[in-house]
Amino acid sequence: MGTAVRVQTSFARVGGLSIAYESGGAGTPPLLFIHGIFADRSYFARQQTHFSGRRNVVALDLRGHGESSACAGVTVEDFAADVIAVADEAGLASVILCGHSMGGAVALKVAAARPELVRGIAMLDGAVLFPEPVRQAGLTTIVPALASERWMDALRGYFSNRILDPQDPPELTARVMADMSRARPEFARTFFSSLFASDYAGELKNAKCPLLYIHAKAPSDLQRLRELRPDALVGQVVGSGHYLMLTVTDQVNAMLDRFLEAVEAGPRTS
Repeated sequence: MGTAVRVQTSFARVGGLSIAYESGGAGTPPLLFIHGIFADRSYFARQQTHFSGRRNVVALDLRGHGESSACAGVTVEDFAADVIAVADEAGLASVILCGHSMGGAVALKVAAARPELVRGIAMLDGAVLFPEPVRQAGLTTIVPALASERWMDALRGYFSNRILDPQDPPELTARVMADMSRARPEFARTFFSSLFASDYAGELKNAKCPLLYIHAKAPSDLQRLRELRPDALVGQVVGSGHYLMLTVTDQVNAMLDRFLEAVEAGPRTS
């Protein structure tokens, strides 16, 4: 278990928006955490504590989350721009990205836009490679529902039935639902429309960096992942729903530790 290191909160600017992030620790390559939708950087507090004793650790609030600026609509590419702005503001020339849920898709978009920046990508139950029926159901069911007057009911139902898990601790369920309840309809609709517009297979195949996928609950096609990226490390946690970094912290941190060792031992890619 790591020892807490003093962190500093800063702000990056992108497209007129202010993006909050905190950084602490020392050591390279830096590790940058990307939270999932309706969450914030605090969801990675345990990972920050674990890793900041031996490397520079950065965690941001994507636009529309936490201390960052609000916005009406959003895309996965917008979130990637936030990550790039924070990396540039923090002076990070090469970074390992760790994204939870849709944060995995965001990390892949960052690697596509700035391949020289990304030393490696770890996806924690990443929202990538959803089977086509799942992706189409999202586009034809949840996205239209979020444009209706009962959009919040639809969002609550989606989280209750698809995101949260019966084995999740009650306090986690309460936290996630409370954070989700602050969503705005246009923000939610445009996000899910953007997320389900792709399965991110092209970005996975073209990412010129080591990959780790830690699976918990997301309906990702792991066999296809292995076909697209035979070099990818794929792990599975035990006893966790989607919010694995909170519920099985030790398992996640151990896999991330091993991935970081592998990245540092391997050749640098460009």
